[in-house]
Amino acid sequence: MRFIFVTLQMKVVMATEENERPGLSSQNSELMKSWELESILTNRTLCFVLRLEQQFICPSCGRIVLNPHQTGCGHIFCAQCVRAYIENGGSSKCPLDSIPIKPEEVFQDNCCKRELLNLEMYCTNAPDCTQKVTLCNLQDHLKACQYERIRCSNVGCNDTVLRKNLTDHQRNICSVRLESCHHCRQSFLVSQLPVHQKTSCPEIEIPCPNKCLQMIKRHELQAHADECLEVETDCIYKNYGCTFRGKRGKVQVHENSEFSSHVRLVLESNTKLEKQVEQLQQDMLVQQGELKDKSLVVSNLDRDITLCDSTLTTLQRSVEEQRVGICSVQRELRDLRGVLGSELSEELPSLRASLDSLRQQVAVTESLREHLGALEQTCQRHTRLLDIHVEQLQCNEQRFRQLESTSYDGKLIWKVRDYRHRKEAGTSLNSTPFYTSRSGYKLSVRAYLGGDSSGRGTHLSLYITIMRGDFDSLLPWPFRQNITLALLDQSGSRNHQSSTFTPDTNSDSFHRPTTDANVATGFPKFISHGDLEAPRNAVYVRDDTLFIKVKVDTTGLEDL
Repeated sequence: MRFIFVTLQMKVVMATEENERPGLSSQNSELMKSWELESILTNRTLCFVLRLEQQFICPSCGRIVLNPHQTGCGHIFCAQCVRAYIENGGSSKCPLDSIPIKPEEVFQDNCCKRELLNLEMYCTNAPDCTQKVTLCNLQDHLKACQYERIRCSNVGCNDTVLRKNLTDHQRNICSVRLESCHHCRQSFLVSQLPVHQKTSCPEIEIPCPNKCLQMIKRHELQAHADECLEVETDCIYKNYGCTFRGKRGKVQVHENSEFSSHVRLVLESNTKLEKQVEQLQQDMLVQQGELKDKSLVVSNLDRDITLCDSTLTTLQRSVEEQRVGICSVQRELRDLRGVLGSELSEELPSLRASLDSLRQQVAVTESLREHLGALEQTCQRHTRLLDIHVEQLQCNEQRFRQLESTSYDGKLIWKVRDYRHRKEAGTSLNSTPFYTSRSGYKLSVRAYLGGDSSGRGTHLSLYITIMRGDFDSLLPWPFRQNITLALLDQSGSRNHQSSTFTPDTNSDSFHRPTTDANVATGFPKFISHGDLEAPRNAVYVRDDTLFIKVKVDTTGLEDL
């Protein structure tokens, strides 16, 4: 201890020489810093294996000298007590020998600190933890001690538990833990899980809201509503005039029991449509007559405008000549005034009369110009009306051509123009729809002039498409009629190229359509391009045009 005191005196002298004023040295300035173990050991009971020596007990507070500091009198105190003495100024004295404690003589006793850190002690969580460690290793031990109380890491939880119980707490006890829903496997706070299962879990089965006695998963409710027998719906023949409405089960019974009346409604609707088509044709003829009359009116207006243009041009030329004449007269008048003076006064009245006459002619020309502008506006208005009627006529003609080309006997002859260009384009072509009867199946032909699938680039591909029709609910399904596709010979030798196939009833292509059209089926290699373009005893392509014929065997089909 005497050696430590001597060392301290040397350090104080050196500090005085360096600073040349009283105060703390660079080493003593660390007095105000806390020892890292101080925060860890606060409020903990330290129990050492062997009884502590007196030098490790602070003579001021009677506790262990954590962060030991030695005063000028050679006694060791804990950092908190030394700090309290220094803050009291020069009135502080050592409680053991009453020697004043000077701040510049206080230093951290690292030798005592090392001896203290090497003392063996029991874990601060004893007697639960029986581990023995040195004081310097206590911090590392507490980081792994199973009996150390730590805070739950779940967000929002403030509970502290023993480290050995942390996993069980987080999984089974913590009020803010996450748990997976047994139905949808999504994770929720345990407090929110009952609400989720009661109100929003898509996999939980709930009673049908329409009271059909079935238990339905929540996310399947909409799909179930589309087929639930307790949902109110309209008869499928509502568009044809049936007013029956009720639960889906009763509607199905109604549709089956009232089949004959529904057929009558459909036939009446079909008759009305035919009458409407006839009326449209008559209206189109009337509109064509009106269009011809308006065309004549427009032609007359064009002639009038042409005449007005020529008249206006003549008037403008005349006006320009008169303006030139007026300018010439004005120049001559100025010359005459300068030459004749008073002698010209007698001729002025006649010149003024001539000038007034010219002004009247100019006024007449301006009025003619205004009249021409009105005629131009009238012509533009008639032209716009004519464009509207022409557009309407084109729409009516297109609809009329479609009605005229529609077949209702299961046969169709399709004229395909511009063969070379469409073949090089490689796109598909679709024929106009045709029917097996007035209320029969609706079909169309699809052609790939450049080939499709296995016939791409080498063959003409032909397919048949079953389309959704207005009478599908009355027809037998799947479609079973034989279909013949033929490429017609245009030479007159009737060497037609044809192929027939029987529908595969297991294919979706021949079931009742659920979209506008089913998947097309047919012959990807109907005829090679060589046989098509250069046949031996036939002409299939003439004037860049070919004819495709399709025939549906209507044997066994009943006409509604």
